[in-house]
Amino acid sequence: MVSQAAKLWAPTLLLLLASQHRWVSAESAEEKSPLGSHCLSEAGAVLHAPAITCEPLAPCDSEAILKSYHNLYQQCRINASSRTHERDNFLFRLNYWQGDHVFLYEMVQQAHAPVQEVLQSPLLAQQSPNLVPELQRKLLIYSIEAGRIEEALILHLTLKGQWKPKQIVDEIESGRHVNVAIVEHLLDFIRAIPVRAVRSDFYKALAPVMRRYSMATTYVTLLFAGDATGVLANEKERTDYISQQLTVFVHKMREQLRNLQFDYNLWLAERFPRYYTLYFDEIFFFSPPHWPTTEKRRLFEIAGLFKHKGHRFAAIDRFLTFVHQYDSRNRANLERDVPTLARELERLRQTIAQTGNDKQELDRLKKLEEKFVNKKERWNRHNHRSYLHIIKSKGKFGADKMEMERMG
Repeated sequence: MVSQAAKLWAPTLLLLLASQHRWVSAESAEEKSPLGSHCLSEAGAVLHAPAITCEPLAPCDSEAILKSYHNLYQQCRINASSRTHERDNFLFRLNYWQGDHVFLYEMVQQAHAPVQEVLQSPLLAQQSPNLVPELQRKLLIYSIEAGRIEEALILHLTLKGQWKPKQIVDEIESGRHVNVAIVEHLLDFIRAIPVRAVRSDFYKALAPVMRRYSMATTYVTLLFAGDATGVLANEKERTDYISQQLTVFVHKMREQLRNLQFDYNLWLAERFPRYYTLYFDEIFFFSPPHWPTTEKRRLFEIAGLFKHKGHRFAAIDRFLTFVHQYDSRNRANLERDVPTLARELERLRQTIAQTGNDKQELDRLKKLEEKFVNKKERWNRHNHRSYLHIIKSKGKFGADKMEMERMG
């Protein structure tokens, strides 16, 4: 066993060895850096701090420092001015953009205004149960006025609380822009209605409107008369609603014929051939006082101007009737005027040949040729051939004017 004295001396020896080792290490450090210990001690540093090399300070270059400072100062002023300009410019643009937004918003409001009712219509339809039928009635009126007859007829037949004929006519008149085009479209609409009694009520409601708007001399009077005559129940109704206006219209057409103004007659005959045919005899009527004063050689030319062959047949036939009625004993008038009719009949023969030589048309042509002969006045031996020879040899206005006539 270790003695008690060894145990006491062992710690003492260890402390001595440690102190010797620390002293040797410090000396070696002082030898390696003789100034380091002095610098550190003066700086008040601890022994184990990192080594710091102390060097003397270089003199300051004040000119370079001032130049750098001035450059930095100028740049700061430029940056500050640029920021101020950008801020002011942004405020200006912001105000400009805000003005644009106000202007554009007002434009959107103006463009939006016409369709406000359309956009609100679903809500209004829910709030007002009568709104949809009312809009449908307006659409009915607009469709009639625009000539959209199929749409108008469907609306009229399917509409709940269907309007009476007089209500529809009154609504059209309330627009205060009734004209011949609207009346023509209304007549087209009435013609499409399947119930005769309803059509009759429409014609009774429309007749006073046409009188108030002075349409007796327009073509719609011819259409109205042609449609209403077969629908109105009796002669009294036809007299009350048709006769007066139709008489005015027919007299106007007769006057134009007597004055050799053919354009309106030809236009009616081409556009409304069925209606013109219905009243052809009434229009082509010449009273005893008017027949002698009319230039018949020019009047008879209208027979060749009609587009439809039926009207050409009817015109020649009608003129021959008045020739025999008024000039049957006047040989000079017959030889002066009737050759023009003979030439128009010959031109009609050529048209029939060009369109297929229909047997019925040829038979009708033959009857007209026979009508040139005056059977009551046997002294007059002229027939179609002799009248045709006269106009071929002497022309319409005499042999001395044939060259001028050929030149037009």
